[in-house]
Amino acid sequence: MRSVRVQANGCVKLPGTIARRFRKNGELAVWAEGDTIILKRVNPPLPSEFSSRARGTAMPMDEINDEVHRYRREKGGGGV
Repeated sequence: MRSVRVQANGCVKLPGTIARRFRKNGELAVWAEGDTIILKRVNPPLPSEFSSRARGTAMPMDEINDEVHRYRREKGGGGV
């Protein structure tokens, strides 16, 4: 086990052996359980996986727009 420090800006630099397990600019889920912090890769489904989930009816465009805007708000990318 190796210790790391929390930097003044709140960032933590992971040791290289750990950081290599994650994709660059990849998304991580993070949560705490007691005194343990857990990082987990978030693997969003591929677009092709969405098409396999189709129920036979197309999603209305207003629902698609709502989902896109919701996602952008969650990511901090704004939205129209």
